[in-house]
Amino acid sequence: MEYIEALRSYRPCSHFQPKPVPGEKLKAILAAARLAPSQNNLQPWRFVVVQDDEKKRLLAQACPKGKSIVEAPIAIVALAVEEDIPVTIGGYISAYPLDVAVAVRQLQLAATAEGLGSLWIVDFHEEKVRAVLGVPEGVHPIAVIPLGYPTENGATAAHLAEGRKSPDEIIAYNRYAW
Repeated sequence: MEYIEALRSYRPCSHFQPKPVPGEKLKAILAAARLAPSQNNLQPWRFVVVQDDEKKRLLAQACPKGKSIVEAPIAIVALAVEEDIPVTIGGYISAYPLDVAVAVRQLQLAATAEGLGSLWIVDFHEEKVRAVLGVPEGVHPIAVIPLGYPTENGATAAHLAEGRKSPDEIIAYNRYAW
């Protein structure tokens, strides 16, 4: 699948088949995340691949809407290592959440290209996620991503072109124009 086709095809997926994800597909998806650009190429991300059913159940309990985590054959937790990126954006916000977000998006597009579904979950209790995975201080969970083959109705149409703002609503040239 071509990149633009993957962008257009991506749909958040919250229902998964119990079918396992082949190792080569998982490796390709993680490789895409690893290749993401970052500030000064510091790559402040870490990814924990969770396939253990009990750990997935505990992760689901750490997320108010975590049912899809249990259903998916894999959950990937994206983490940011604070010390890996001292850079700030505009002098007021650390760059690490943005860098990790870029890597997560590449992971999701790669999953789409591999025929898999994913969901970006950011509504979680940080301390619970830390406890389940043994995450140390200075490392921050950024996303919990259930991953697997979508059921027939597993992917939602939330990102269809018809539901997007028009270019005039989001794009200006040479100055802020809204």
